[in-house]
Amino acid sequence: MATFSLNGNQVDAPDGMNLIEAAALNGVTIPHYCYHPGLSVAGNCRMCLCEVEGARGPQIACSQNVKDGMVVRTDTPAVEKMRKGVQEFLLLNHPIDCPICDQAGECRLQDYYMEYGKYENRSDVSKVQKEKAMDIGPMVILDQERCILCTRCVRFTDEISKSHELIVSGRGDMSAIETFPGTLLDNPYSGNVVDVCPVGALTSKDFRFKMRVWFMQSNKSVCTGCSNGCNVFLDHKDGVTYRYRPRENQQVNDYWMCDAGRLSYKALNDGRLEHVMLRGVPTTVGDAMKEASSLFQGSRPEGAVAVVGSPFASVEENFALLQLAKALKTDRAFGWNPTPDGFADDFLIKADKTPNRTGVRWLGFNDDRQALLDYLTSGSAQVLVILGNDLAADPAFAEALKKVGTIIYLGSHVNATAGLATFVFPSASHAEKYGSFMNHQGRIQRFYRAYDAAGNAAEELRLLSHLGGTVDQAFDYTDVEDVWADLRARYSELGDLSWYGIGDEGFQVPSLVREPAAAAT
Repeated sequence: MATFSLNGNQVDAPDGMNLIEAAALNGVTIPHYCYHPGLSVAGNCRMCLCEVEGARGPQIACSQNVKDGMVVRTDTPAVEKMRKGVQEFLLLNHPIDCPICDQAGECRLQDYYMEYGKYENRSDVSKVQKEKAMDIGPMVILDQERCILCTRCVRFTDEISKSHELIVSGRGDMSAIETFPGTLLDNPYSGNVVDVCPVGALTSKDFRFKMRVWFMQSNKSVCTGCSNGCNVFLDHKDGVTYRYRPRENQQVNDYWMCDAGRLSYKALNDGRLEHVMLRGVPTTVGDAMKEASSLFQGSRPEGAVAVVGSPFASVEENFALLQLAKALKTDRAFGWNPTPDGFADDFLIKADKTPNRTGVRWLGFNDDRQALLDYLTSGSAQVLVILGNDLAADPAFAEALKKVGTIIYLGSHVNATAGLATFVFPSASHAEKYGSFMNHQGRIQRFYRAYDAAGNAAEELRLLSHLGGTVDQAFDYTDVEDVWADLRARYSELGDLSWYGIGDEGFQVPSLVREPAAAAT
């Protein structure tokens, strides 16, 4: 640790930490545009100028690393004057079209002007005109007039996506961000340039003009587009999700997420199951539960009842399904899912397009496809409880499910399996409940409830508890912590961990830690 003076106070920070980060660690905000902790230092916006004792003149904080004994001032009149001057320079040719800009409410030009600007415009010449609303790729619109040339986007395509589509062209006041001649900004991570842009120069085609940010609320969540489980902010209003934004987790996705995951939020809004169905006819939860409970009464032949978990359901929900299987005295708990593998790379995108397949296996479900298919085609299944798993998406299973006596389906979306089910209980999406997924690394990560469930949908924990309440070995889960009490008892490697104690970086299950790959020789 380094001890240094910050605005007259002795503070500590890890030795060598960037000064902007070290100041923030100690409650002092140093304004900046071009600096981003996930990118190289460019030092071209000059907004982070500060005074460092012993240095020749003002220093930019982004290029300073703290060391023991350093003396830094960020609150002197000279520093305030420099920040005000930088703001005036950056706004000299800015179009000031804030009322129609998607970045309004999230724009650092606005924020810093209110904090460090508030000057009278001294310019008496016309603003430089540049291109507006340029379509530069499938995800992004560029407005060159709004750009302050921080070069975050250029550095992202050079250093992170390594696709090199963006450049700075021109000289002097005609310098501008654009794509390299003959190319488009088209790579699997292109949407991240919108996130790193501190102003309204780069905006999202998908989100453009859809919602003002101050009307929305934001919750922590996890992307369900693949097994990497990138951490996200889920932005929503009135029960509708409008976008995902990447949330920093150095153990999983750093500061980034892929474009496919970014757009996967749309599934939360579309194709939802909202009504309880019994043999294709809408009914009430009470009536459906009463008839379903009768199926579990009395003696049953060996192998008559089975449950099917899902890699799209949470760790807690799949565990509750196992508790139901235990109560029903069946050891037939399957977890195979027909979702095929897809595109993968060596960065964030994984071939497994489910969020919790590792969790299903860790809990002990049998995910052997043939074993499940053989069981269904044998005709011995009288009652099959399926948790959000669209088995009928596979033609072989669509045919095999016709041989099952009764199918009880709990799921959030309309699909082929729900169409075949005797009982359909609509369930909450991951935006409508609390829970966790286990990613491909074996890291358990929390997601949070953002808004109420659609229609008559209910949380799977409550639905499964109602079904379990029909037999002697009942269990009653009304909260994720109820489940975690039993999870800790069953899996000793969780120690005394609770859902609330998981933390923002998640919890790595010790038995699933993978050794690093051996270096090539």
